[in-house]
Amino acid sequence: MTELGLKIKLHRERKGWNQKELAEKADVSPATISGAENGRFTPTPAVLHRIARELGLEFYELSTLYPEPKLDTLLEIGYLYVSERHFGQALNLAHQIQCENPPMQEYQLHQLLYLEAFALTYWEQTRMQGIEALYSLSTKLEGAAHTDQIFAMRVQNALGAAWYRQLDLITALHHYKRAIEMLNSFPQTQDRIVGTIHYNIGNCLRWLGQDREAIVYLEKALPLTLESRNYMSVGGIYFSLGACYQNLHEMQAASEAFREAVPWFEAANSQEFAMQSRSLLYFCSPELRAQALPYLEEELQTLTGVVHPIDESVTLTRIASLHLERGELPQAQTALEKADALSAKHPRSGQRGYFLQTYALYQLAVGNDDAASHYAFEAADLYASLRFFHTDLQESLRIGKQAVLRLREGSERTS
Repeated sequence: MTELGLKIKLHRERKGWNQKELAEKADVSPATISGAENGRFTPTPAVLHRIARELGLEFYELSTLYPEPKLDTLLEIGYLYVSERHFGQALNLAHQIQCENPPMQEYQLHQLLYLEAFALTYWEQTRMQGIEALYSLSTKLEGAAHTDQIFAMRVQNALGAAWYRQLDLITALHHYKRAIEMLNSFPQTQDRIVGTIHYNIGNCLRWLGQDREAIVYLEKALPLTLESRNYMSVGGIYFSLGACYQNLHEMQAASEAFREAVPWFEAANSQEFAMQSRSLLYFCSPELRAQALPYLEEELQTLTGVVHPIDESVTLTRIASLHLERGELPQAQTALEKADALSAKHPRSGQRGYFLQTYALYQLAVGNDDAASHYAFEAADLYASLRFFHTDLQESLRIGKQAVLRLREGSERTS
């Protein structure tokens, strides 16, 4: 029995499963599990990836135990690392291959360059280095007599992901759509990258405020991603769908999408996203909204210091809005003061606009109509400058007009 087989067996037995049960969950034959455990053969990286996922292990916890893997196997492992966003492992693997310096064919060299460059784009300090390497690789592929179009799609998708991390959503969308153009030459391809690209386009469009178009791409991505059984990505698609419907103020549809996201994030062992999806499920549901407060408070308590401070400010603002609906003004004020301190560090963000809009509602509730109009129109100005927050812009203008009308009514009564 190999070290790899022993680890699979150990974790299977910890789950209380026999070999047939693990095989069913990982969608392989019992003979595959038996052979992997007793060392008769080594499963492919794709099969090992499914086994790791069902055992609740990170893929690299098993892949690093491969006995004497060939170069193509190592490159396939690297692809799976980047698909799971394990960029540190991907970069280490690329450097390991470079140090061993095995004889390589041109396609293998290209794949190694892609692996290293894509991993480098994950960190801000090396992102531009990775982007330059990906553009260089893309140029080589365009000039080649025979190019693997699926691989060329991966390179375009990697460029899109890099610019997305750089917050240049327009350039990111250009590369994602370039990948889709390549896909049109191979409409029957079953590669998992197809679902990933549709998901990435949908998510990019969501942040650009084009929610209707985003939903189209996300719905295309969903069945493709379900087939690959990538739990995190399926959860991410449902989460993005929920956010789109929330932006469109279609709250029942948003609530249902967030409900679907929860079990997928739980299966992926992502406590952060599972908790956020659950609190949004309650916050968006017309029937469950009254029960949302404890879920938001749990999210805030658990994820403070884990998520970005601007995301903490959004949770605090949601908590404040629920207190406002209940007429609990002191509690709303406390939450808003904390949200103000966090969101003020990001003055040109949609999250800051959400705080300003909610703070305007608070000022209306306490009868300070002058301050309400000030904050509502400040939110409106911010949303207008951000271009894609049309619904929020209209709501801020509505609050501001309401405050102005109340000011006029008060002025008329005193004159």
